[in-house]
Amino acid sequence: MKAFQFIKPFEAKVVEVAKPQIKHDEVLIRVGASGFCGTDIHTYKGEHPTEYPVIPGHELSGIIEEIGASINNYNIGDKVVVDPNIFCEKCYYCKRNQQIHCEDLKCIGNTRDGAFAEYVAVPEACLFKISESADLITMSLAEPLACVISSHNKVAIGIGKDVLIFGAGTIGLMHLMIAKRRGAGTVTIVDIKQGQLDLAKKLGADHTVLSDSKLEEKLREICPRGFLYVFEATGIPKVAEFAFKMLATTGTLIQFGACAIGSKIEVDPQDIYIRELKIVGSYSMQKAMPQAIELIESGNFDLSPLLGDIISIDEMESKFSEFINGKTEKKVVLKF
Repeated sequence: MKAFQFIKPFEAKVVEVAKPQIKHDEVLIRVGASGFCGTDIHTYKGEHPTEYPVIPGHELSGIIEEIGASINNYNIGDKVVVDPNIFCEKCYYCKRNQQIHCEDLKCIGNTRDGAFAEYVAVPEACLFKISESADLITMSLAEPLACVISSHNKVAIGIGKDVLIFGAGTIGLMHLMIAKRRGAGTVTIVDIKQGQLDLAKKLGADHTVLSDSKLEEKLREICPRGFLYVFEATGIPKVAEFAFKMLATTGTLIQFGACAIGSKIEVDPQDIYIRELKIVGSYSMQKAMPQAIELIESGNFDLSPLLGDIISIDEMESKFSEFINGKTEKKVVLKF
């Protein structure tokens, strides 16, 4: 089968590899669609623990083509989406229903081969059945949406309160859409791409701000005392540091963006103490996939404006190069 593989850090190409062999508790999925994610860039650069070579791709939908001997809840032909996190369900954290902190966590597309390939092997525990009529391209967005929902499960935005989002990519726009549904009074979003900000405006952003040397001045005009909820969705340490600066007294910073391991930001602990600030980390998802599926299948949450280029496996090398160099807009999806 054809697959897009990370050979080693900073080296990736389309290759021919054998179709995965499934275990008794796994299914073989014929991939329908798999989205590009910023985490893939970290894996490409060697910034996540990964064994190379590896096939990336963890935002996926597809159709079950083969089932293992012990599979009873799924059938060949079922349409599914996948939570890429594989939990041991035996360790300290798993037994306390904190599986995302599993001490033996594995991840499809990072520690084992993922969905930038025609087929992928997936444990039954990671599967979620979707409706027969579901659009597989749209449903490939269920995984990032579940991650966004997971962070909003941690922070209850007060009705009428002010929200600031750094990053108007797919994730930032999803945060915008959820924040508006949760009752935010105003949502301000910041980015370096005007096209992404124009889209944010169409999706309901009250203020869109192009990042430049006068960024703080522009944000202070909108909320002089800062914002009660600030979402950092870029994964850039300097942005995270600046985001902390934009918090209102008693405000909460939600660190969603995945910065490179070993990154540092500088904050004043006295500021945290006196102004009673909060920092909330939100890593991947904590059992939020059913919420994402239900929201998409409700028909009342349109993700189509977030979709960008829909590409084939033969376009992967050139498009991924554009992606890592910041030259793509909206969500790029590999379709089979």
